[in-house]
Amino acid sequence: MASGSWWMGGRLTGGNARPDDLIALADRCERLAADEQRFGFELALRLMGEALLAPSTMNGDEGSLWVGLLADSGAYESAALALLPPDALYGGERLAEETYTAHVTLPGGAAAHSRGARSLAMAWLAALFRALARDIIMKRGLH
Repeated sequence: MASGSWWMGGRLTGGNARPDDLIALADRCERLAADEQRFGFELALRLMGEALLAPSTMNGDEGSLWVGLLADSGAYESAALALLPPDALYGGERLAEETYTAHVTLPGGAAAHSRGARSLAMAWLAALFRALARDIIMKRGLH
């Protein structure tokens, strides 16, 4: 299964996802402690399910099941990367003060970063959700 392709099939910008909700989720992910990462994925998958993000060519439950299984097994970084579109650019690092930064650039050019997250996986999720919010704003013309 290609990473992120199960929900990034173009329906996000046409669905009912709201940039404010994505930004609020990004902020929440950054605040979660390392032992609360599973909760971050639960929130992410819930928001994605409500936004009807699964492309018509694939059952969205399959993708969310895969991400959920990765998160349940403690493979948080793998779960975060599984949410990224296959041709997204991303990176992340641990800072000296034991916080993490990350950046994500989506295929359409929308980019965002996370700074000060308490785990790398949550930094990637936060950056992804901010980039998605920017993508929606750019495509809907909500400058």
